Amino acid sequence: MPDILITGGAGSFGRQLALVLRGKGHSLKIFDLPSCDYSFFKDWENTIVCPGDILDAASLNRALDGVDQVFHLAAVLPPVSEVDREKTFKVNVEGTRILLEVCKKLSKVPSIVFTSSVSVYGDTSRETNLISPVHPPNPNDWYAESKVEAEKILFSSGIAYVNLRISGVVIPAFLDPPEPWAFQQDQKIELVCLGDLTRAMAALAGNTAAFDKTLIISGGKSWQITGEAYVKRWGEIMEIPLDEMTFLERSGWLSWYDTEASQRLLGYQQTSLDDFYNELDVAVKAALA
Repeated sequence: MPDILITGGAGSFGRQLALVLRGKGHSLKIFDLPSCDYSFFKDWENTIVCPGDILDAASLNRALDGVDQVFHLAAVLPPVSEVDREKTFKVNVEGTRILLEVCKKLSKVPSIVFTSSVSVYGDTSRETNLISPVHPPNPNDWYAESKVEAEKILFSSGIAYVNLRISGVVIPAFLDPPEPWAFQQDQKIELVCLGDLTRAMAALAGNTAAFDKTLIISGGKSWQITGEAYVKRWGEIMEIPLDEMTFLERSGWLSWYDTEASQRLLGYQQTSLDDFYNELDVAVKAALA
């Protein structure tokens, strides 16, 4: 059972991943900025909080001691990533480079699970086939550019890795709609629910069969829908009419994906789109009760 370090572990996704890994019996280290709230991990057994900075090799070296595998989540995410290109590249690219350099100097070099994004493919709206892991990157925003550059560092590091290109993540919760939605009305989209994403990530713990592969993580065939169809049903549950929603004026980077390899290796696609809508309906009714 590998000991695991999660960078960006105090964030919302990091906490959910830690919860699942803890349930599987893994010893954990949680690495994030000193300013983060670590109260979620209070009284957790076999879990060490390691405040630090992804740009500081010394704090990384301390956190990595004795670790078998790193889940590298730390990053500047959209929309914040599009505000300051220099900061985005400093954290997402230089931070990844520093992490890997520190790993390579350890007596026991851990494997890396890197969280990239399907945004690296850019605008694929004219593609007629499913987007596969070998589809060439063509980034069209700063976040995607930073992930492409970080992937290059990962591929050339010589460290055993798994590169995950993750689709848009949704949560069955009572939330305000984004303004705008990150796609056009007639655009092909395929999202992934948070539960299936954490299931996929947890299945990578010690999973050597996935090493040195790039995998797309998305919802699967039942999630392959148009933007309008997704938002219409979402809005019906939230009691928000479709004509009150706003969409992108140009194509976003979402599409439909070939997830055969990731599903075969990880078996994570356990929530259909209808399941998600049902969970959302329950969550909304509970919130309004």
